[in-house]
Amino acid sequence: MKQNEAVILALEKLEGIATLGQLNQEAMKIKECIWKTKTPFASIRRIVQLDKNIYKIKPGLYGLLKYKKENEAKGIIAETAKNKDSTKGTCQIFS
Repeated sequence: MKQNEAVILALEKLEGIATLGQLNQEAMKIKECIWKTKTPFASIRRIVQLDKNIYKIKPGLYGLLKYKKENEAKGIIAETAKNKDSTKGTCQIFS
């Protein structure tokens, strides 16, 4: 299993949304993926920033693109310059 596949699988196990710390823990549990690197957490950080299947919700919080509509229905929306300072209608679980 490739490293980016392991990160996506970890996100799926975490219901499509996770902090970078949660992804670090969950991806390391996947036995099918061998992390032949001295810096696996940096590799995970790179994957969440570059993979087209993963989107950034806010700094340190990422979602799986196929769960985006479900996350938005729960009030978890991607942070933009327009809504950055707003607290109305946003999820406070990860703040």
